[in-house]
Amino acid sequence: MKIRKFMTGAVVAAAVAATAACGSDDSADLPPVPTAASSEAASSNGSGSPEDELTNAKDVPSVDALNNMLETALDPKVKASEKTELVEDSSVDPKLFDKLVKAVEDNPEVTYKIKRPVTSNGPKKANVKVEVKLPDNPATKIDASIVYDNGRWKLSKNTVCPLLTSNDVKTPLCPSDSDSSKSSKKKSS
Repeated sequence: MKIRKFMTGAVVAAAVAATAACGSDDSADLPPVPTAASSEAASSNGSGSPEDELTNAKDVPSVDALNNMLETALDPKVKASEKTELVEDSSVDPKLFDKLVKAVEDNPEVTYKIKRPVTSNGPKKANVKVEVKLPDNPATKIDASIVYDNGRWKLSKNTVCPLLTSNDVKTPLCPSDSDSSKSSKKKSS
């Protein structure tokens, strides 16, 4: 079961690195639509730090900046409460990052890396591939999405939640279907 736990962690990490959907759609503050070409140019010319790229609403971040974000999410020396800026709405459950770090520690033979390209998917949204390598298996690329939310690029909870719930990880970040149905029944009463 270590591998199953790690797959959740790896995908969450990818999601952390990629940050995704569900951003505000207020048209007044929409940045220009980012492009993969502008992201590649930024990463190749060395302009700006990874943090600058993650807070730039005009361009999607480079793969290097996203991999740096992934390393931060998995760093046991960084407090979980400081990692909530990496995943959309994760401030509701900062302990989620402790689970992620534990999964990495339990499965050191599993590797993952964000791969090119980072592609725009509309205003404040982009897609990325995360390569996950399990022992004795070929590398697999997993789709992830990122979103520009509250002043920075983050992993989308739309990417993270299905992965967590499919591995029976319960978190307030991702209400279960039964929680949603209970909530809608209360509203209709």
